[in-house]
Amino acid sequence: EGVLQGLEQAADRPKQLDYFIEVMRAAYVDDCLVEGLELGEPRPKVVGIYCVMAPEELVYAAGAIPLRLCGGSHEASCAGDELAPRDACPVVKSALGSTALGAPSLYELCDVVVVPTTCDAKRKMGEELAQHTEVWVLDVPHVKESEGARRQWLEELHGFKRDLERLTGNRIKRRALKEAIAMLGRAQHQARRLYQLRQAPIPVVRGNEAALALHAFAFDRADRWTEAMTRLNDELEERSRHQQPSQGAQIPRLMLAGAPSIFPNWKLPNLIEEMGGALVTDESCVGDRYLYDPVGAVENTMEDMMVALASRYLMPCTCPSFAPNDDRLFRLRQAVEDFQLDGVLYLVLKGCVIYDFELQRVEKLMRELGLPVLRIETDYNPEDVEQLRTRVEAFIEMIQENTQQEGGA
Repeated sequence: EGVLQGLEQAADRPKQLDYFIEVMRAAYVDDCLVEGLELGEPRPKVVGIYCVMAPEELVYAAGAIPLRLCGGSHEASCAGDELAPRDACPVVKSALGSTALGAPSLYELCDVVVVPTTCDAKRKMGEELAQHTEVWVLDVPHVKESEGARRQWLEELHGFKRDLERLTGNRIKRRALKEAIAMLGRAQHQARRLYQLRQAPIPVVRGNEAALALHAFAFDRADRWTEAMTRLNDELEERSRHQQPSQGAQIPRLMLAGAPSIFPNWKLPNLIEEMGGALVTDESCVGDRYLYDPVGAVENTMEDMMVALASRYLMPCTCPSFAPNDDRLFRLRQAVEDFQLDGVLYLVLKGCVIYDFELQRVEKLMRELGLPVLRIETDYNPEDVEQLRTRVEAFIEMIQENTQQEGGA
């Protein structure tokens, strides 16, 4: 509630942000997501998803509702301490804790949960979750360039499709899948529109406000979210035309890279804004990468759409679970240019080895591009906020001093 209240108290926040605040409040504070989703009777099946690698288009085509369950709750993470190894990451601990506690109730709302095996911790998490609920595991290949990996992944999605048909009792038909792809495509279009609006020289929206709007997709129906995002983007375009920015033009433009900052663990997004930076992009799977890539179906046959789904969820993905992962460096280089960045904050969640492994390659790239990088290692515990505040403030001041020196040279 504190995170949401902080957003509400910003005098110049976009008016259309209120919708997304209420979606997140229904999910995490008021615990009334069933009413918020207006599921009706008979209630459709609800499919919980623990990673962006599970195609929501198939869930909608089967007549079910997807909810993304990756958690950022410190309280749930503490509860998960008893269910996970000491050195497991807080994302896994939070997921296990929320499931065991049944809080918030959206975790109990799910008829099944889907766990893509993007890392070893997620793979073992699926085993533990199976003691509390039905679990489907999606086996994600980790070398996406090989023909064998692409065939394996396509077969995984065919199995996912069959499981959804058994769960719902509905056969996924060609027309239903086509409509679901189109519906998600409209959502992706609005997400890319927000991505482009945030490239403006003078920011028209705070980074934590944009993050909230994107996060809300996890707990809303795609069609309603798209309508709300369209209204928000319209407001931001109007704000840009009338020179009503939410922040000044001379503040450092920063990227949040590395592990995801999952609501309500927004220590870094909030600190960046509070300490005088502009968070203009987040490369993670809960940020700009969440809805960026559309499905490129050429024909409308069932098999062609399945191949297109498999390609969309595998090939553009820049998760560090893939090796090699040169696509990520290409995306980061592109973001530096698109957003005219001044620096990068790289988040490493304690216990998450794969993001930490890629830090050196990201630092090397940023050195070539002349950008400083600040590595932040933390978890969901709020006790280190003041320590992080000092480091973030010093990093932003360093960028400002360097900019002033370059301007005076």
